[in-house]
Amino acid sequence: MAHPGPPVAVPAEVRRGVEGEPGAPLDLAEMAELVRALPHANWRSAAVSFLNQKQRLAERRRALERAGFAEVRNLLMPRLVTVDTVTERHALAVALTEELAAVVVIQVGGSLSAPVPQAQFDSWQVDGSEIWAAALANLDAAPVLLQYNDDENPLVNVEADGGWTSTHLLHAADLIDRPAPLGILAMVPFHGHLMLWAVEGPELHTCVIAHDPLVRKMWEDAPEGYRLSSRLLWISEDGIESVGVDAVPPGSKEPGVITGSARFLEMLSSFRPPDDHPG
Repeated sequence: MAHPGPPVAVPAEVRRGVEGEPGAPLDLAEMAELVRALPHANWRSAAVSFLNQKQRLAERRRALERAGFAEVRNLLMPRLVTVDTVTERHALAVALTEELAAVVVIQVGGSLSAPVPQAQFDSWQVDGSEIWAAALANLDAAPVLLQYNDDENPLVNVEADGGWTSTHLLHAADLIDRPAPLGILAMVPFHGHLMLWAVEGPELHTCVIAHDPLVRKMWEDAPEGYRLSSRLLWISEDGIESVGVDAVPPGSKEPGVITGSARFLEMLSSFRPPDDHPG
């Protein structure tokens, strides 16, 4: 059997991950998937091509980190992340819930993005609100695929390229094809998943009880680095909050209790539950 050749040297700048961002510049699983379908003799050339592309992205990332605001304005995007991944390298960050935050990043290429560090933000001499506005406008303009189930008030499944699917949570109201005066329930258990449902009367009880354990299970099953929110989210004119069902100890005959802010629970109690569900 012919030897495939000497090991491929991986440049140090390609090996480095992107702190706080989903997905690293070098993903060995991605490279393995690329070469798996190729003849063994082509593995080395395919791997070298893959690594060269990653090195070009790393070089572009370093260049963008030195770029001015005008140069990157059209590349700015918000990114949905967990609170614990926000670091000093994220000069523009805002907490959304106990678990989630949004940060402004620069699109580098593919699913790779780079945070905006404080030094770069300071060099732009632009108000933070203008930067957020530019990033959100770019998100609004990004293409999405919306899929609906057959319910009269359907669940909306959102898909987007480039690793931005979950970030579209930030403009959920624009993606629902109906008025949602009572708000929107959202599920973002991990990067790459977003489902939305316009709150509609007494069905809210059933929806919360049915989907809370589903979201928690999807969150638990996801790779740790890709996890987002383990709870349902309620989006209203006041912002985003976590809601759900607090489980009871195993063996208890008591039902779980729906939890949320006083405003959410007041709205919930104004509906008559469709059956004997708690809440």
